[in-house]
Amino acid sequence: MDVVKTNIENIGGAVSVDSTPGEGTVWRLTIPLTLAIIQALTVDCGDQRYVVPQVAVLELVFIDGNTTKVEYASGAPVYRLRGKLLPLVRLDRALGFEVGGDQGVYIMVLQADGRRFGLVVDRVLNTEEVVVKALSTRLKDIGLYAGATILGDGKVGLILDVPALARRSHLAVDSERENVVEKRGQAAGGTERLLVTAVGERRVAIPLDTVTRLEEFPRDRLEHAGSREVVQYRGQILPLVRLSHLLGAYGEELEGDTVSVVVYSEGGKSVALVVDRIVDIAENSTTARREAEEDGLVGTAVIQQRVTELLDVRRAILAADPNFYSDSMDDMLVEA
Repeated sequence: MDVVKTNIENIGGAVSVDSTPGEGTVWRLTIPLTLAIIQALTVDCGDQRYVVPQVAVLELVFIDGNTTKVEYASGAPVYRLRGKLLPLVRLDRALGFEVGGDQGVYIMVLQADGRRFGLVVDRVLNTEEVVVKALSTRLKDIGLYAGATILGDGKVGLILDVPALARRSHLAVDSERENVVEKRGQAAGGTERLLVTAVGERRVAIPLDTVTRLEEFPRDRLEHAGSREVVQYRGQILPLVRLSHLLGAYGEELEGDTVSVVVYSEGGKSVALVVDRIVDIAENSTTARREAEEDGLVGTAVIQQRVTELLDVRRAILAADPNFYSDSMDDMLVEA
C-alpha cells in the first residue's frame, strides 16, 4: 500500500484510512480532476475561452445590461433571482482583466463548497465532453484553474476551479448583507415585491413573500382525484387551483404543452395556483390603489403602467379548499 499511496500523492491525489475496531476499515482514494473525462460548458469572457465543469452548474440566466439592475450588499454586487439574493462574481475581474461594455451577459448559477453564486460571462457556447490535462507549474500556481483541455474546435480551454474561484472572491453574502438590502428597499418608499401573472385577459399580482416555487408541468401530467385537479410532484400529490376559475377570468383557453403554476406553502402543506403565464417581478407602492370588489382580491393597483389586481392568497385558497389551514392533514396536500 505504501507504493500505491506514494504514486497517488505524486499525481496530486490523497489516500486516507478510517478504522474502527470491531467494525471495519474504510479506504478513501481521492483522484485529481486531471485524470478525468468530464461534461463541461465552454464560455467566452472577452476574447478568452474557458471551461466550467457541468457538475457545478445549477442554471443559466441571461440579463440585459441596459435594463437589469444589479443591487449591492455591503459593497458586493448581487442579483435578485426569484426573490433571493445571488452574489455575483465577474469572471474578467476575478482573472485580473476587464471587458467592459453594457451588452447583455450570462449569469451561470454555480454551487461550490455549499455556496451558491453567479458567475458573469459574456457568452455560453456549448456543452461537450472534455479530457482534462494537467497544468504547468506556472498556471497551477495561479490557483484558479483545475486543468486544461483541447476543445472540439482545436482551441485550448482552461478549466475553472469553481471552489477556488468562490474562495478567491471572498463570497460571504450572509443574512446580514441580505438584511441591509431589504432595509434599504423598505426605507426607499414602503414598497412590496410582487409576482405579476396573466390570468385570462387580467393581470393578477401575488405577494412575492408567499411564493415558494415557480414550476411548469407538462399538460399531459395533470390528473383528477375526485373533483380536484392534481399533479404528481416529487413523489407526492399536489392539488391545483386554477385562478381563472376562482376569479371568473374565463377567456380563450391557452393550449400550450405546459402549465405554469405558483407553489404556495403554509404549515407543511402546499398547493399550486395555476396561471396562464408568469409576466414579471415588480415593485408596488401603496399609492394609486383601490379596494377590490371581488372575493379573493385585496384590491387593484397600477403596476408597470397597467391596472393589476392584487390577490388575497389566503382567501383565494380557502375558497378552493376550506380545510387547507385546518390542523387535520389531507392526503391530497404535499409537504413543502
